[in-house]
Amino acid sequence: MDSQLGPDQRHSRIRLWWPAFALIVTLIGSSHLSGKPGAPDIENFDKVAHFFVFGLMGTLFFRSVPLSFWSHRRWVLAWLGVLAYAVTDEWLQYYNPDRSFDPWDWVADGMGSILAIFLYRHWRWYRRLLEFNFARLLAK
Repeated sequence: MDSQLGPDQRHSRIRLWWPAFALIVTLIGSSHLSGKPGAPDIENFDKVAHFFVFGLMGTLFFRSVPLSFWSHRRWVLAWLGVLAYAVTDEWLQYYNPDRSFDPWDWVADGMGSILAIFLYRHWRWYRRLLEFNFARLLAK
C-alpha cells in the first residue's frame, strides 16, 4: 500500500462517506436521548470526549472530500463541515431538557478536528494506521 496515495485513490467515494454518515447518525441519536451520557466523574471530561469524537469526524470528512490530497481547500472544507455540524449538534442539545448548549464544546470540536486533520494529512504513520486493512489480516 503506497502511503502517499490518499484513500480517495484506493476506495470509491461512497465507501469513504458512509463512516462519516454513520458517526453523524450516532451523534444525532445521542443528542436526542434523555439523560446525560455516561462518563467518568472527571471535571470537563465531556470536552475531552468532544475533542476526540470530532477529531474522528474531521479525519472522516477529510478522507471524503473530493479534492487533491494536498489541496488546502480540502482540509478547509473538511474543517468547516465539522464546525457546521458541531454547532448544529449543540443547537439540537439546547432543545433536549437533559442536555445543554455549551460553546466550549464547539471549541473542543474545532480543536480536535483540526488536529486530527493535520495529523492525518502530514503524519504518514498515523495515516497508514487508520488506513490499515484489518479484515485482510484476519482473513489469513
